[in-house]
Amino acid sequence: MFCVRHFLLTTAGLTALLSVGAVLPASSEPLGDAVEAALNYHPSVHAALANRNALREESREKKSDLFPRVNVGATGGREFANNSTSRGLSTTRGEGYSWLWEGNVTATQLIFDGAETWKRADAADARRSSADFAVADVREDLALRTVLAYLDVLRTTEAVNRLRGHGVIIDDYVSRIEKMVKGGAADKSMTVQAKDIRAQLQSSLANMEGQARSAVAAYMDLTGHAPDGQMEKPVPRLDLIVDEIDAAVAHADKNHPMLRAAQMTEEASGLDAAAEQAAWLPDVTGELSYLKRDLDDVIGGEIDDAKAVVRMSWSYAMGGAQQARVLKTLHRREESHEKREEMRRRISREIYVSYSDRDTARNQVDVQRERVGLNETLLGAHQAQFEGARASILQLLQTENALFNAKLALMNGEYKMLASEYAILASTGRLQEALNVVPVRANAK
Repeated sequence: MFCVRHFLLTTAGLTALLSVGAVLPASSEPLGDAVEAALNYHPSVHAALANRNALREESREKKSDLFPRVNVGATGGREFANNSTSRGLSTTRGEGYSWLWEGNVTATQLIFDGAETWKRADAADARRSSADFAVADVREDLALRTVLAYLDVLRTTEAVNRLRGHGVIIDDYVSRIEKMVKGGAADKSMTVQAKDIRAQLQSSLANMEGQARSAVAAYMDLTGHAPDGQMEKPVPRLDLIVDEIDAAVAHADKNHPMLRAAQMTEEASGLDAAAEQAAWLPDVTGELSYLKRDLDDVIGGEIDDAKAVVRMSWSYAMGGAQQARVLKTLHRREESHEKREEMRRRISREIYVSYSDRDTARNQVDVQRERVGLNETLLGAHQAQFEGARASILQLLQTENALFNAKLALMNGEYKMLASEYAILASTGRLQEALNVVPVRANAK
């Protein structure tokens, strides 16, 4: 899961500068709507909910052992007997037949088992709580993937519009240079160089159209539908991003759903170990029972048997099975603890990486803005020189193309910074809070 998040964040920032996207309808589809669609549609959420619900039923099953158990039985039919009873009757061969009617009811109640049943019920509750947090973590991860897919569609859509607009400008330059060559006012090599710039743009366009289709496919996989509206560039909740990384790590340690799930799993393992230790003690149960039996015809006889007793049972495996079960659960608890510690380190590392990516993106955006300013200044100077016949039209084209690339790089840098900010929110477990989304099945019990 961590690798997927980091990969998505990295690819969002490191894909090629030139991208194109599909033309979207005029209606609106905000980011929150897209994320809610993913959380309500995606199979990974449904699977996590099904697992949570199964563990809920397991918890009910374990708690049921704390309540009385009632068994009812009934028997009816024909009985044949050849025993001391039948031979003592007036029969010709020492055997007899009779109709048999029998009914019994027994109620048992656990009185004492060293709290084994309570501990197993508590362990089941802990696993259900772990599954609750696991559902939240699956949603958080899915929300981030949807945000990054949404941003990627936005970025490629904006890029294609810019590329196509710049293609019109380049075509105009090529046409002007060709006319100047025909009129003897320019060298033929200028036409070749201008066409080469146009060919590079066309090659990038063809390549990035494929990337744009891939972005739409990824969006459809997450939300269940193609982008169906004019997507809006979102504004993240920066107030939920703390300035100090250590404070963000501390918040995640206490609140990240993945860590909370691991904590509850560890607690469940500890309760399993306690339950196995309690199994060494005897079990004491109370029992109320009533049996009524009626034999008709030759054999005959009636039985009425009512009991109110307390039973004690205790068993010990001489081969060491009980000790092995206790040690096994203790090792499982240790395993859960170490996995939680490993998870904590991964989340901490992810937070540090997310902050680093955000800071890097900010620095790059500052540099890219400076480059845009420099290229705008250079273009203005070349336009003045061109009007004064001190710069060629090819130089003007090259300068305008450099300015376009600088602006495109700035646009991609801004999207990369936006993606890194959302990644910070996800790494601290606050992305859904920041998006203010509530899935339809979020509160399903």
